[in-house]
Amino acid sequence: MKDEDIQVFITCARRYFHSIDPSSPLVIEPPFVKNRVEPFLEYTGIISISGRARGVVCFTTNSDLLRQILAELHDEPKDENAIRDLAGEIANTLSGNAREEFGKNFLITVPVVVTGQNFDFPFPDNARNYVVPLVWRNQHAYLLVCLE
Repeated sequence: MKDEDIQVFITCARRYFHSIDPSSPLVIEPPFVKNRVEPFLEYTGIISISGRARGVVCFTTNSDLLRQILAELHDEPKDENAIRDLAGEIANTLSGNAREEFGKNFLITVPVVVTGQNFDFPFPDNARNYVVPLVWRNQHAYLLVCLE
């Protein structure tokens, strides 16, 4: 993955949150590179990538942000399953929209959703780990892009 490719994911995040509520801007802080895939918050949707690139795309956030989105979607913001599912749906939507830019050989899986910060997942060893801090309605999230 080239450094400029991260802009595709940033654009996808901006469009997603704009579609939820155009009056609540998404603040995107400058992306940075880490030695490993992190940080993880309360809920994390993980999409495995293969084909043109190999690795993962993760969307991680807290329940408050997910509840606010569910309320905007007129869904039940207190339903734990809906909250978990939404973390995966956001990761899937962002990855799917990136696929439109990268082409049909950018293959994505169905999302895996994990809770908490301690979990086991086979993250790639030799990939650049981009962290994109996001703030929406004063709630924090991270878009983690780890692709070879």
